[in-house]
Amino acid sequence: MDLIYFFAPLILCLIGIYFFDKISRKKNFVLGTDINKKTLNKTPEATGLILLIVLWVFVLGKGLIDGIELNILYWLGMVTVFSLVGFIDDTRTKWTKKELGWGKRAVPILLLSVLFGFLVSGEIISGILLGIFVAVFSSFHNTFAGLNGWEVGSSYIIALIAAFLLIGTMLFVYSVAVSALILALLVFNIYPAKVFPGDSGTLFMGSTITGLIALTLNKELLFLFSFFYLPHLIDFLFLKMLTNPEDPTQIKIKPYKLLENGKLGMPDYKGKKRYDFAKLIIRIFGPLKEWQIVLINWIVVGLNCFIWLIVFNAITL
Repeated sequence: MDLIYFFAPLILCLIGIYFFDKISRKKNFVLGTDINKKTLNKTPEATGLILLIVLWVFVLGKGLIDGIELNILYWLGMVTVFSLVGFIDDTRTKWTKKELGWGKRAVPILLLSVLFGFLVSGEIISGILLGIFVAVFSSFHNTFAGLNGWEVGSSYIIALIAAFLLIGTMLFVYSVAVSALILALLVFNIYPAKVFPGDSGTLFMGSTITGLIALTLNKELLFLFSFFYLPHLIDFLFLKMLTNPEDPTQIKIKPYKLLENGKLGMPDYKGKKRYDFAKLIIRIFGPLKEWQIVLINWIVVGLNCFIWLIVFNAITL
């Protein structure tokens, strides 16, 4: 019976993304450019909307059978607003050619996260701290991105770890469903990507995973889980913000140089050194294929999670 909690959302999401891909291309709906390909493929964005719809179907369907706890509704509401904020940013470029400002995204996300934390914990201080946890680590899924499969694959690894940590709790079923949804997206986003997650997708993945961990109200678990984002922290704070503070989202200058052999190298920043985690890998190993860079990133994320699980005795060898 438990397998249905994985395969039902997986199949529904695969079908949904398939048709979203076809319809988006036919209607020319929010197509982004895959800048790391010579062909500059036009690729559907905002795919996170499909994951959100399937999550609603799953939660409501399960609720009709087993009932829904109030905290799950809080979680679903929080995830919905996160995803819609991302969707607004994804689709805004369709008619304004401008992205939603950082502040206009950060403020509602932080306020919503604090409200979620308060509703779950019932305490003001705990609610604020819990909200900051959700807002910060959900947003990391949106910064650790830029290459086919990078953010989705990394999120899938962390989602699997979250599901492992939630075994034996009532939240495990929902973590399994979330893992299935992210896997469905990864099928279409892995190199060469047929769709992009968009901000709606990255914020969906971040809020679902961190939200489930937050629902446990387990301080030790929250502390452990924060270490899983060490590569994301290094990417954003110690690479992007230190070496490229004027353009941490890397939208002003093309972040990677596409070489004639199809590999990605360091772009010419006129003598300056501007890094993200992927460029750090290029700096260490030299120019690589896009999928090779992403694979190394996945290995780093996976090893980082595994090491901290051992350090905190969450698993034993």
